[in-house]
Amino acid sequence: MKLIPDPVPLVDPARRLVLFTNGKCGGTTLKSWFFANLDLPGFEANPLRFAMTFGPKFVYSHFNSGRKLTPRAVQATDPEQVRRMTIFYRRAFCAPAVASGRTAGFFKFAVVRNPEDRAVSAFLDKFCGDNRDTSWVRTAAAAAHPDSDPSFMDFLAYIDCVDEAACDLHWRRQSYVFDAHVLDAFVRLEHLAEDFRAIADRVGDAHFGKLELKLKRNLSAIDDAAAPPVGDMTGLRASEIAAWRAARGYFPPKDALVTDVSRAQIRRAYARDYALLPYKD
Repeated sequence: MKLIPDPVPLVDPARRLVLFTNGKCGGTTLKSWFFANLDLPGFEANPLRFAMTFGPKFVYSHFNSGRKLTPRAVQATDPEQVRRMTIFYRRAFCAPAVASGRTAGFFKFAVVRNPEDRAVSAFLDKFCGDNRDTSWVRTAAAAAHPDSDPSFMDFLAYIDCVDEAACDLHWRRQSYVFDAHVLDAFVRLEHLAEDFRAIADRVGDAHFGKLELKLKRNLSAIDDAAAPPVGDMTGLRASEIAAWRAARGYFPPKDALVTDVSRAQIRRAYARDYALLPYKD
């Protein structure tokens, strides 16, 4: 029995590819792209080919449970529908495929993100944004600060010492999910077009344009390069940054949180990512 990563990678048996995803790396949009690229509705038109490609057990599960989820997941109009389709597909096909060793020889790649950008995005989006009152964020906030109201530096110190198995995937190191696997390629979120086109012959490019557009739109909500400089905000509590955002309608720019001191802490917390991912400088 093979070790199954968490989260389970997405497996396309027709193209013989495995996509590893991580929190805060364009996950929902990438999953929507994956299901559009997979084209399960197209397989439905040829049941024999469907069964030969995916196996009769999955085909049965798809027609009984997954079929009604597929169109909404492909359109990605509702992230919850993408989440439900992903849960179904991972349980019904991906986990068994990985565990059985079926993916041996498949093209394996991961979409990754600059650790600095990802750490800033995770802190702002989750601790200072709309998710700050969810139970899973509150649990981390309480571990990071006695008043459950951490600064960015508190957050980085927490990441540096928390047990990885208990660390939420939105800020756990990216390489955790593929430690036991040898990857064939990385797609950097910051260079999506360049890196995706370099592997287009292996993964397909029919739906790439929509993927690129959606990611640019989604990332702009956090990575606001147009925001004016505001100085060092690494010591401000999450509640103070949330109030700052509420007053202005946008998050502070990345430079407010990435200073020489915090950059050193990010590199310490994500040392293995810097060793394995294409982000050396």
